[in-house]
Amino acid sequence: MIFPALKKEIHVLLIKRISAVCFFTALLVAGTSLYLEFRQLESTLLSYAEKEAKLFVPLFLDQLKSSNQLSSEDIAPQLAVAIGHTSFIAVELYNENREVFFQRTRANSETIRQQFLKKDITAVLDDRANGSWIIADKRIYLDAAIPMIALQDDKTIGYVKGMYRSSLQDTKVIIHRFLLSALIGAGAVLLCGLLMYPGLLFFQNHLIRSSSELNRANGFLLKHLGAAIAKCDSGHQFHNHRILIYGIRLAENQKLQRSQIRSFIQGAFLHDIGMLDLDTSLLMKPAPFDDTEQKLMQEHVKRGAALIKPCRWLRSGLEVVRFHHEKYDGSGYPAGISHDKIPGIARIFTIVDAFDALTSNRPYREAQELDQALRVLEQDSGSHFDPVLLSAFIEIAPKLYSVVSKLDGKPLERELNGALKKYIKT
Repeated sequence: MIFPALKKEIHVLLIKRISAVCFFTALLVAGTSLYLEFRQLESTLLSYAEKEAKLFVPLFLDQLKSSNQLSSEDIAPQLAVAIGHTSFIAVELYNENREVFFQRTRANSETIRQQFLKKDITAVLDDRANGSWIIADKRIYLDAAIPMIALQDDKTIGYVKGMYRSSLQDTKVIIHRFLLSALIGAGAVLLCGLLMYPGLLFFQNHLIRSSSELNRANGFLLKHLGAAIAKCDSGHQFHNHRILIYGIRLAENQKLQRSQIRSFIQGAFLHDIGMLDLDTSLLMKPAPFDDTEQKLMQEHVKRGAALIKPCRWLRSGLEVVRFHHEKYDGSGYPAGISHDKIPGIARIFTIVDAFDALTSNRPYREAQELDQALRVLEQDSGSHFDPVLLSAFIEIAPKLYSVVSKLDGKPLERELNGALKKYIKT
């Protein structure tokens, strides 16, 4: 990855990273809040059930005053009234010896009881209220066991065991509390992220200025290093300028991503860096190479890839350096790969490099006219060149060539800077 070349990109990168951190932190906080609320739900339901179970206290007191002689028929009317004012759908009353002396159920309570039994959930008579809950029929049910305490001496006078159904109002309150807790937690994280951004941006201003200068220096070095490499290869320092203009416009025509175009630019500048240690007389030789010379020339691809691979800021140009001599039909070198296995930016480079070679003066031949050069390229469509990319280039080539072929020196450099300015600082 190339470090962002433009100030805007650094801002965008910072926003993306803060947003990602805030998003996942907000999810974590919201999830934690929901988990804690679920852990508290049992206590909340028990507090509701304990509050309503106090309506049964008079029944326990009557039972004690009557020396446990009250019959079910005697207590039934009072219990019916009491249970009617609560949210219990099933009630069992136990005396202080944990012996049941009355029980009553409402309609459909057995269905809910079976669901508790399936999940092996049951409350136990204890000195502390306890219970477990389930969700059924869009309501929350609690199987609870609640000790009854006398107000005078805090003595346990009995136990209420039953199934408590939260009211619709209570259920809404619980759901709203869950949502509010999650939203407050997530909102706090997002607000912190929003407040952090100006602070982080303030501290990164120096980094932004430094990175801008660094990228400007990198762009300067790339251009001049690329010109030196081109001069060694073709004898003309502006060879890279032209193929970059052609290549960027073709890449834009094909709607490549900015990062891909930037990789193309870097690779185009450095494509023949492996030739720097070759004898200049060999590069300028007007006659065809013999087998030994040809093999030596082909080695420049591997040498170039080996040179830039250790440099992180140059590494994105590796695809062009490594594959710019591959051919669409697989007859190229060094890997002999074909079709889509050749990276798209390398296929683009192959076309524009060949076009500029045909339309420029070389030590061993004169430049060809535009129409003749395009015919030569078309003859190798599907063999040397990607036919789709070549067809697109032939369509835009006349207009590009009419501008670029007339430029040299500073005017050509200004034209190149205009093409580069969206991708790197120069």
